[in-house]
Amino acid sequence: MITESHKNGNRKWDSENMRSVSARLRIEDALEFKRYCEKKGSNPAAVLKEYIFKCLREMYEEEAREENEIDLDEHF
Repeated sequence: MITESHKNGNRKWDSENMRSVSARLRIEDALEFKRYCEKKGSNPAAVLKEYIFKCLREMYEEEAREENEIDLDEHF
């Protein structure tokens, strides 16, 4: 069982270290995206997170080619 102080600590850490990313969609589009994710055996949050990391990896790889000094393992 998680204590209230542990929950508070987790909330404090999250507020200092995490940020949410969101998008507003028409209801129909949001429902279709959710259906897409379910067909893939996932959920919208996981699919979006995976795509964000894919975009970041591409950016880091491009920067590494340009600068030859970015350690990709440091980020992933």
